[in-house]
Amino acid sequence: MNIETVKTQLKSLHLSAAAREVEEVLASHGAAVDLGWVAELLERELDARRERAVTRRIENAEFPEIKTIEGFDWGFNRKLDRAAIDELSDLELIKRRGIALFLGQTGTGKTHLALGLGLKAAKEGLRVYCTSVKKLIAEIEFARARNTLVSLFRRILSAQLWIIDDWGVVSMSREVSEEVFDLLDRRKLNSAMILTSNRDIEEWGEVFADPVLASAAIDRMFEAAKIVIFQGKSYRLKDRIVLPDLRLDNIPPKRGVPEAGERGECANEKDVRKLQRRKG
Repeated sequence: MNIETVKTQLKSLHLSAAAREVEEVLASHGAAVDLGWVAELLERELDARRERAVTRRIENAEFPEIKTIEGFDWGFNRKLDRAAIDELSDLELIKRRGIALFLGQTGTGKTHLALGLGLKAAKEGLRVYCTSVKKLIAEIEFARARNTLVSLFRRILSAQLWIIDDWGVVSMSREVSEEVFDLLDRRKLNSAMILTSNRDIEEWGEVFADPVLASAAIDRMFEAAKIVIFQGKSYRLKDRIVLPDLRLDNIPPKRGVPEAGERGECANEKDVRKLQRRKG
């Protein structure tokens, strides 16, 4: 076994003194020494440390659940832009400190794939901060109340990738929205971000109490962002009961009653509810 291999392993374990002295120690023993067992032992220690580091990064990310890109059922919904996700999987977005926006209907896989990318990043040695907007608001309010906002921001900004789920689901107070704007403003110098939302972009301004602040924050989110649109059937509901099709054209008219079109009027929501009750 090459002595240089052992020295490299010792340095990787931060055993710098041992790496410096190993040649002198071996020389003092005179005869050639088999280093194979030493190298194998050190490699096992390195593997164990790497595994512990990955576990620690996953725990610190606080993923709500463990999802992988490989575990996603691409065949269920062929409208999804797999090429865009494959492109993001090289994690170059993180090196550029860029933004990816996952936009579209509920249950189409936005959160699953965002978490899958986050898990991949954590396994490749990158720090990840994962939260929902609701949780982020709660964390900021808690930190403000206890005067620990600096510590919270330091933790968030130290992550190389942010995953913010369900943008637009809840609104923020003016105080919290100002802190979120500050985070978004400082992000581009520190971190990449994946943000998911099922709300129309026109509704995003409602998240912030101040429309001027809302406009500035949205500008920062869309600055050179990669936008991935999620369309099609709900991945979340794919294994559940399929409800009957209650469209009016599939429901035969009641005998003696002309159809809506024949009466020269359109069926409204009340008509649909009546038909649903009759169907049931």
